[in-house]
Amino acid sequence: MPTLTVNGRDVQVGDEFLRLSPEQQNATVDEIARSMGVSGNSSPPEAPGIANGIGRGFATGVPVIGGLLNKADAATNATLAPVLNGLFSPDQQLQGDWSQRYHQALAAQNGADQQFAQQHPVLNTGSQIAGGIASTAPLAAVAIPSRLAQAPGLLAGAGRIGLTGLEGAALGGTDAYARGQSVTQGAAMGAAGGAGGQAIGEALGAIPSIARSLMRGANGRAEDRAAGIIRQLGQSDALSPAQAQAELSRLGPDATLADLGPNMQQGARAVASAPGSAQQRLVEALTRRADGAGQRITGAMDAALGPRTNVLDSADQISASRSAAARPLYEQAYASEVPMTEDMQKLLTRPSMQRAFAGAQKLAADAGHEIDPEKPTVMALDYTKRALDDSISSNLRAGNNNEARILMENRNALLEHMDKAVPEYAQARRVFSDYSSVANALQEGQKVFSNATTPDMLARSLANMNDAEKQAFTEGARQQIAQTMGTARNDANAAKGVLDKGYNREKLALLLGNDPASRLNNAVDAERTFAGTMQAARGGSMTDRNILAQQIIPGDQKTPVLRSLLNLRFGDAALGVGERLASGAINARNERTRDAIARALLSRDASAFAPVAPTQNKIAPNIAALLVGGTLPAERQ
Repeated sequence: MPTLTVNGRDVQVGDEFLRLSPEQQNATVDEIARSMGVSGNSSPPEAPGIANGIGRGFATGVPVIGGLLNKADAATNATLAPVLNGLFSPDQQLQGDWSQRYHQALAAQNGADQQFAQQHPVLNTGSQIAGGIASTAPLAAVAIPSRLAQAPGLLAGAGRIGLTGLEGAALGGTDAYARGQSVTQGAAMGAAGGAGGQAIGEALGAIPSIARSLMRGANGRAEDRAAGIIRQLGQSDALSPAQAQAELSRLGPDATLADLGPNMQQGARAVASAPGSAQQRLVEALTRRADGAGQRITGAMDAALGPRTNVLDSADQISASRSAAARPLYEQAYASEVPMTEDMQKLLTRPSMQRAFAGAQKLAADAGHEIDPEKPTVMALDYTKRALDDSISSNLRAGNNNEARILMENRNALLEHMDKAVPEYAQARRVFSDYSSVANALQEGQKVFSNATTPDMLARSLANMNDAEKQAFTEGARQQIAQTMGTARNDANAAKGVLDKGYNREKLALLLGNDPASRLNNAVDAERTFAGTMQAARGGSMTDRNILAQQIIPGDQKTPVLRSLLNLRFGDAALGVGERLASGAINARNERTRDAIARALLSRDASAFAPVAPTQNKIAPNIAALLVGGTLPAERQ
């Protein structure tokens, strides 16, 4: 750039000064002298205003836009000069065509900036840096995509540094082009500023976590490592805090983080495979939980189906209850006489009825009662009905269906006559029959989970039951599961086997309703999940996932030194030596980490799966803006 000496001072002007005519160059020098506060024939007056100079410096510091401001001002002045020249003295007017006027104005603008920079170098540089920071800080803050900005790890940090460097190079090159400077140099300086600022920000952002780790000590650092591993395992199972909390609630209060997915279970396997306190803690907790499986299943069934009972005792209680309730009514009915109508006399003369009446006399005698053949009382006819019931059952078992049908017709005719003649007898029979239906429901309930009972059959049966019958039916179903559990080696697995078989879950919903059935099914699902966690931690192959978990969670493996030397792998040999020298500290660190992982896996803290936003990305854009903003104006003097 040309340098002029004006009143003993060096002033740099743009290359366009050389393209002016001699008259225009003289006019430009005079304009520069006036802006410096001097003329060719006078001594220099006061320096330019500080406030105006700081404002111009701040605006000039803005990348790209700052480099175009003087040009924009010069173009405006050159355009308006023909109209406004009359307002200025001849030595202050812009002369010539538009291009000549533009170059005169631009030289004056640049000369004024140069003069302020020479008189106030600190203020000028500071205002330009302030302008650069103010304009580039917002750009740097949004330049990094959110996913990359929040990603942890060295690789993500390197990506952020590289991206910021590219953005700084683009900004620096564009700014240099706008100012008529070297684009290559501007791009290089912008890249250095952007990448350097991000690198400093990454380093500063890591300081708080390092300081927290040092302050928390070895156990605190182990917990930090364990938290990172738990998050990594949770990401492999696509777990969020909300999803984890919902699943923990569904599985019940005994569920832990180890139960929430196959990778979480394999994390438990990796911890349990290494001897030490972590293995003992995890295995003891899982074993203790497994021992309570039967009790938990029993509690869930008690809540849904009622407590376990003895069906025979229940049947005896129902029988005793129906007899006790019907006895007073039967005694009152027995004291009544049955009117002998013509139809009744014809019925009693039938051979089957005469045989039944003879059997009734024997039944009554065994019961301590006496029947007068000439006087058929209600008691005598009731014993006759019982004898007919026995004959009907015998013929049905023997396959004599026709005989059984005739006997049933005779019995029904007898009962119809007695019910009409003696209402007390009809009432006694209804009470006894109600209790009998409850007893039958109890027996039928024990068949509800068999393959012979379909959901449609169950729905029809339940529709015809009263509340007492449904209660007895449910008690029978509960007893069926109880009997299965009592004969199995693992009662929890036995219950799961019954409820998971065929349509049994659908039948359970029909019997109990959707919500109670869902709670019982969730309890069964929880025990299946708990068993899977126990199996993953204590046995089974699943080699691939186990190897993956071992890679995630540190173990106690060491690099073989001698074998590495013999195979000429000197780097591995050196690593093996280092491992042995530091084996005590490494093993202790790994043991603390495994112990912290075991505690986390046995907890119910779903917040362990919350993503951690890296703090360094809040600092890095400001550092990058500082370096970019401070670097770009470096060649503007």
